[in-house]
Amino acid sequence: MSADSKLRYNRRNIFGCLRIKNRFLNKGVMFFIKLISLAVALFGSPSATMALTAGNYEPLKNQAIGSTSCLTFDKNKSSITFASCNGGAEQNWKFAAAGGSYLFVHNESAANQCLRTLSDGRTVKLGACSGDGYTSMRQWTIKNNDDGSMLLKNKYSKDLGRNEKLIANVATSTISMSVAGTEKKARWDYKGEIPSPKRPLLGNKKVLLMATHYNGTTPADPELIRKAVFGDGDDYASLKHYLKLASRGRLTLDGTFLRNVNIGDRPTSCNSSTILENARKAARAQGVEPNDYDFFFVDISRSSDCKWEGLAQTPGNWILSNGVGYKYWMWSHEFGHNMGLKHSDTLRSCLVKDGVVQLDQDCILGGGDDKTDTMGGGGGKLYPVNYQLFAAWLDDTDVPTIRDPGTYKLMPLWQSGGAQGYRISRSDGSVLVLEYRQPRQGFENWPVDDPFVNGITVRVAKYLGNNLTNSLVDATPDSAQMMKDAPLMPGHSLYDALSGKLITVESTDSSGAVVKIENHVTRN
Repeated sequence: MSADSKLRYNRRNIFGCLRIKNRFLNKGVMFFIKLISLAVALFGSPSATMALTAGNYEPLKNQAIGSTSCLTFDKNKSSITFASCNGGAEQNWKFAAAGGSYLFVHNESAANQCLRTLSDGRTVKLGACSGDGYTSMRQWTIKNNDDGSMLLKNKYSKDLGRNEKLIANVATSTISMSVAGTEKKARWDYKGEIPSPKRPLLGNKKVLLMATHYNGTTPADPELIRKAVFGDGDDYASLKHYLKLASRGRLTLDGTFLRNVNIGDRPTSCNSSTILENARKAARAQGVEPNDYDFFFVDISRSSDCKWEGLAQTPGNWILSNGVGYKYWMWSHEFGHNMGLKHSDTLRSCLVKDGVVQLDQDCILGGGDDKTDTMGGGGGKLYPVNYQLFAAWLDDTDVPTIRDPGTYKLMPLWQSGGAQGYRISRSDGSVLVLEYRQPRQGFENWPVDDPFVNGITVRVAKYLGNNLTNSLVDATPDSAQMMKDAPLMPGHSLYDALSGKLITVESTDSSGAVVKIENHVTRN
């Protein structure tokens, strides 16, 4: 098995987020911290002001109330009700990013306020975006229905264990949280832009990188480890240059490198907490404080007890390398976990009807095998377009949402002049993502005849809080090449059952791809 294959296999066993206990805290302090952690897990952090980004204000309508009535904020009564649509600011709403996959909801006539639940988890009003209660009371998620409407759920209500949705009370023309299913009173129509989930990672970040070894072991070549992370200028074998290009310069790395650091006896088992603690102690012994850095990277002596090549906090700020710190793509993979990215997988064996691939429940979920995604077999290739969007290296306008039928131009990634990708909302809350690549020097050095630079890559993206998972769609399921020719090629079509969209690639060349979208096409 190749080293690349071992990484993909071993990383399947890595959990999302590792909580590290400080052994020097007394039991009373630890008990208090556990109580606080439980409260945050259930209800979110105490309310705090957060950065808001959103699109334009638009009316919000409910299907049970009717298309001529709009959700309205009555300032005089400080209440939310329904009234005949009049185009006024009190009837215009917009959604703003609230961290991860959560959203704030604002009214144009009271832009500094947020739609929120109260402590009972069911009453809904417009109130301050920070202050009393929990941030989760003001956080909302959206699930798209197959008719283009959406369901709205509140995080606080969900944390209380209730499967409730925002509904219209027809008799009183008011709103509240309810366990209503998908009937009309829970269906909301909105034509405005919905911000994509984001976990911004921007600016210059400081890394403490350590090349360590145990007693009785020969230190690894520290220069190779330094080069794999910090590089030498604009090389194509370092995490630093990889992130500079992937982020279009919006994220840069520098920091401190400690070489040949002895971290004591080899542990009797592979305990990541112990390894990290010993490395931090060794750094402090050299006068370097790990907490002064944004990220903490440690390469250890190769250990057969550690059943992984690399291990990372997801999301988080530390990475452990099991003696493979000389491989830049190991660092780019693990850094993806720090960003909140999970292992990617694939959707295979979709049925083909009348020459059209059917993306539906009959497709089979398979292991990671995506040549363009370092989180699932892509080695050193640069992060997919929706990872870039998630990290705020791209704006929502760079990866627009397609709602209407038409013909769309898709630019090659990292080439200016148009859309870098497209998003299509799906009824289960996931998003269909389209991207197009062309060969470029270095990390994107593709053969000119490779399907991944001659067709459109189609993925299903799923968001959960601060985490994101990609699934590559095999758009040529009848091919013997498996996922090696997964892209949707010119002249071919794919029908997505959860969005009702028929996607046809009309052409591709070095200047971009032309994609035709047809709306609500049904196939027998």
